[in-house]
Formats: sequence, structure tokens, C-alpha cells
Amino acid sequence: MSPNSTEDDVQHTLVAVPIVEVTVQEDRALVRREGSITAAPGRSRLRIEGVAPVLVDKSLAAEVVGPGQVQVRRVTATRWQVTEEVQRPAALQELRQKLRLLEAEAKALERRRVAVGSEREAVESMVRSTLDELSEDAGWGRTDPAHAHGTLDALEQRLAALGRRRRELDAEHERLATELADLRQLEAASQTVAARSAAALDLELQNPTDAPQEIRLRVDYLVPGALWRPWHRARLYEDEQGARTELRCEGCVWQATGEDWDDVQLHFSTERPSLGLRPPDLHTDLLAVRKKGPAIEAQTRQQQIHTAGLGGEEGGTESSPELPGIDDGGQAQVLRGRGRSRVPSDGRPYRVPLFDVQGPADVELRCIPELAPAVLLRSEQTNVSTHPLLAGPVDLVRGSGLVGRTSILYVAPGERFELGWGPDNALRVSREVEELDHERKALSSWTRKPRRVRIKLSNLEASPRSLQVRERIAVSELEKVKVELQSANPKAQPDADGFVRWDVRLLGLGRQELVLEWDLVVHDDVHGV
Repeated sequence: MSPNSTEDDVQHTLVAVPIVEVTVQEDRALVRREGSITAAPGRSRLRIEGVAPVLVDKSLAAEVVGPGQVQVRRVTATRWQVTEEVQRPAALQELRQKLRLLEAEAKALERRRVAVGSEREAVESMVRSTLDELSEDAGWGRTDPAHAHGTLDALEQRLAALGRRRRELDAEHERLATELADLRQLEAASQTVAARSAAALDLELQNPTDAPQEIRLRVDYLVPGALWRPWHRARLYEDEQGARTELRCEGCVWQATGEDWDDVQLHFSTERPSLGLRPPDLHTDLLAVRKKGPAIEAQTRQQQIHTAGLGGEEGGTESSPELPGIDDGGQAQVLRGRGRSRVPSDGRPYRVPLFDVQGPADVELRCIPELAPAVLLRSEQTNVSTHPLLAGPVDLVRGSGLVGRTSILYVAPGERFELGWGPDNALRVSREVEELDHERKALSSWTRKPRRVRIKLSNLEASPRSLQVRERIAVSELEKVKVELQSANPKAQPDADGFVRWDVRLLGLGRQELVLEWDLVVHDDVHGV
């Protein structure tokens, strides 16, 4: 561009640079537009319309991809309000003329209703006066029955005629009121305008050569109003070759940014960038010292024993910490959507396939009657994918279709995990807990509190069934509170977490009862148990 160039030499061109890639994060998205354009010699200005009005200006960046001498000198976002007329009637003047005629007709009808009402009141007054006169004449002995009956009949007929006329006018009044309301609503709609926000990107390019150049322009910007969460669909197959599961991992994405994502490549990221964080408020904690008393206050609590997965082939794994948003195990993940996708800006959820995990599964029936009086089908499989399974809901599908929904925690590659597939309708379970009389020996400071748990199982089918039953006893963390297992029928021993496991085989149409007896031994210094 020559130093003597003026502002009139600058060319303004409207170009189309479509969205080709979107990286969706937990609460925002990075949009990438890329396309080929022709840069005119010298300084030129381009405009890209249809961008999201909510884009973050400080994240806006534009560059020329590939070799060339063309440079992007400036890129800015321009916003404005677009006023759109709602669909108007074909002839607004004709609508208003009809509205005026109906209003005049309604006024005339109201006058007629008032006149009919006044006449009816006058006739009713005449009826009362006539009856008063008849009473007075009867007192003086001046009665003319024929004349009296004729007068009263004429007045009653007039009242009946006025009543019919009033009802006709009331019906006409209701019809006109409804029609007037509709016309006024139509007139209001014809004068209402709706506004929406629109935005465009204005770019300034510098082409130092004297010939137009074909370049590839790339524009990136960040937008709020978009998010994604992991979603899974699991299918269980059981045949002669054994059981196997197929798990499809999907990204469920929502967006209401103001621009549609048509035919774009989606990437799903668990990174947590921020446009600015506020540190938490710090409060003063006051500590006080008090003398320890002889009594011990004990509390019972329910503690969940679980890990993120079941561990790999060489051992277990620690549970993943609970994190807000998407639990990625502490390591950021970027997953690529399978194929190109379309996500309109309507705020509705759209599921995009990511990858599939297929492999054999170990299937068994498991019963934990303390949590649910049912026998559940459970499968245990391995994540054979190179990607981790992110925590999220799982749709369960079997041969009959969708059977329910569960959820999984973070599962690393090569780690085993469980899925529950719902109850088995042929097996019935009942659980009874008995708290027996407390026992205390003479001159002893310990109290024994025995408990008995009965679990009854029944098989409604003719074929035998095998299942695993789990029951638990309390686990003490205090020296002055002890838990002693008295008996388990069939024989079994609790593990470190207090779980007792039985492998039960029920015959066809058979029944079985499991009994567990244990004591809670508490010292007198302990209160609250």
C-alpha cells in the first residue's frame, strides 16, 4: 500500500469463513472458523457475519495459515440489535376500519341493552302498582276480575318479550366482545416488533504485493453458553460363547451461543481454563481447650466403601477425588468426536459418539438385602480402550431394549469396573433384623447387645440359580466398643470392612434361609451407641 493511499482506497468485502472445529469445555467452547479468501492488493477490510454475539472479545484471534505475505493487522467484533417485524396482517388499515365498526356496533348494542333494561324495570313497576291497586279495590269492594286479569296478562307478556330481547342482546354482546378482543390482539401483534442481537467480525488485512493473493484465514474465539458432559450406553450380550458387553462413550453437548454449529468437528475437553477467579474468603477459626471427661461420646455412621474402579490385573487403585464438573482423574482429557456433527443453538442436548469399548464380561447375580430386597444382575468387565471412561450416567440396554440407567466413576485404561443390570424377577428376598435382650454379667462394666439377621431367599423358576449374598456387621474404631461374630449359617467370616459373603445355589422352586448373629459389646464409659 502506498503512503499516499487514502481511506477511500480501502476495500470492504463480505466473506464466508465457516465454523470447522469446536472444542467444548465444561462451561464454554472454543470456536474455530477457517476458510479460503482472496486478499486484494494493499489494505482491505473484511467482514464475517453470523458470529455469536456473546463471544469473548479478549479471546478473539485471527491469523493467515500457510506461507504468504498477507498479514492480519486488526480484528474486532461489532454488535448491533436487529429489529424484526412479526408477521403483520396484509391490510392493517382494513383491520383498523373493521375494529372501529365493531366498536361502534358494540356501543349501539349497549344502548339498546340499557333501553331494554329500563323498559323492563318500568313494566315491573307497573305490575307492582297494578297489584297494589287491586288490593285496594278489593278492600272497597270495587273489583272487576276480567279487567284485572287482562291487565296482568298483558304486563306478563310484555315482561316475557323484554326478557327474550334482553337474552338476545346479551348473546350478541358476548359475541361482539370476543370478536373485539381477537381484533385488538391482532392489531397489537401487528404493531409489535421483536429484536435480537447480531454480531460480525471486522478484519483488516495488509497485502504488500500488487496482485490479489489466495489465502487461508483462521479465526478463533471463546464463547460462553456451551457445555458438555460424558454419557454412556452399555449393551449386554449373553449367548453360548459367554457374556460380553459393548460400551459406547458419547459426549452430550448443549449450546445456546447464538450461532449454529453446522458440519463441524467437535472436540471434548476436560480442561478448566478461567477468565478470572476470585479467591475464597478466609474466616477466623476460634479454638478452645476443654478438659476431657471420663465418658466417651460415640456415634454410628454409614460409610461407603468404593473405589473408582476395581483395579487392574496387578492390583487395586485409589478412589478418584470428587471434583466439580467432569471427573477426569486429575489429568486433562481431549476426546475427538466420531465424524462431523451439527449442534443448533437451541439449548437442547445432542449426543455425539466418541469411542466404543467391547470385551468379555463376568456376569453374576448379587444380593445386598440391606440396601435393596432384590437380586441384581451384575457384570464385571475391563476398559480395554486407550481412553479412560469418564464419570457419568450409563443407559443400560439388553435384548428387550432399554432396561434402566446407572452411573460409573472414573475408570482408567486397563481397569475393571462393574455395571448393574437390574433385578431378577424370578428371585425373591426378605430380610429381618432382631435386636435381642441385652446381656450384662454381674460386677461387669460391659454390656452385650446381640442382634440376629435372617435373610430368606426363594426361587420361583424350575431351573436352579446361583447368586452371591452380602450382609455386613458393624466395625468399631474404639477400644471400648467391640464387635463379635457369634455365628453365621452357612459358615462365613467378615472381611476388614465388615462384609460377610455367601455363595448360594438355589434349586428350582427352592428356598433357603441365611442367619447371621453378632454382638455389640459396649463399655459403660461409652454413650450414644
